[in-house]
Amino acid sequence: GIWSKGGIGGFYEGYFGGLARDIPFRVAQLTSYEITKKCYLRMKERKMKANASSAKERNAVSANQLELSAGDAALCGAIAGSFSAAITSPLDRIKTLLMTDSAAYGGSVASCVGKIWREEGIRGFGAGLVPRVVYIAPSVAIFFIAYEQVQQRLMLQHMPSN
Repeated sequence: GIWSKGGIGGFYEGYFGGLARDIPFRVAQLTSYEITKKCYLRMKERKMKANASSAKERNAVSANQLELSAGDAALCGAIAGSFSAAITSPLDRIKTLLMTDSAAYGGSVASCVGKIWREEGIRGFGAGLVPRVVYIAPSVAIFFIAYEQVQQRLMLQHMPSN
């Protein structure tokens, strides 16, 4: 049906809407993960220093030496994924509408935005936010568990041996 209605271009309905959603999502995801990770490691460092029994132990704790466990990475990843999914949810709605019913929404991002605004107001841009966050947070958490494990292993391989 797609081929007969739109030819090869029919398979790319909403492609630019997808890009308009995915690029900001990935930028927000990676940026918010690094910020969350940095804050988490600072808190972990403070806690370790507070629990240290001597000044020597406190001085030995450094944020640069701390690593995220799999659970830590999952938590930071879920936070980053939730934030990224939430702020890009309006873009996802636009992309979805353009992919599923482009003609009804004018075939462009601008016309789709206009129609949502006229018919649903500001709330229309938040439709689907909760399911999107619930869907994305766990997958981003899993991604960052793997990301941290690979990053830590690569760092170990490239460290000079004493």
